[in-house]
Amino acid sequence: MKRVQSYGKHEDIVLRAHIELSRSLTKIRTKETAWLADRDLTLPQFGILESLYHLGRLTVGQITTLTLSTPGNITVVIKNLLSKGLITAVSSEEDRRIKILEITEVGEQIMKEIFKAHVENLTGWYDKALNEEDVQILSALLRKLEKAQ
Repeated sequence: MKRVQSYGKHEDIVLRAHIELSRSLTKIRTKETAWLADRDLTLPQFGILESLYHLGRLTVGQITTLTLSTPGNITVVIKNLLSKGLITAVSSEEDRRIKILEITEVGEQIMKEIFKAHVENLTGWYDKALNEEDVQILSALLRKLEKAQ
């Protein structure tokens, strides 16, 4: 077996934390993606529906920012949601180039049916390894890391 190279004590700790964070997120996202696929949704579609469900009407730009998407990818996801009848898009009265998205009654009904189960899934996945205090600490640490970037 190849010996692992050290890059310095602190650097090795940072690398290990980054690897564990990446692995954890990948495993959770894999479960989440499979669960959503059983409901005929992709993770990006769910992200848009969730944003519109909880925040109301939003522009495509706002959705792109909220879901950490790219303009090219978000266009395809929106097109698919429109074709499924889960959202509508209208041009802004102030600027016709800006599209405003809104969840439809069908989309809202789907979110009402699945969102609570989605939260229960996430809670169950986290509860396997962490208690409530651990989750609060994890959340605070990740927020701190995010704000530092």
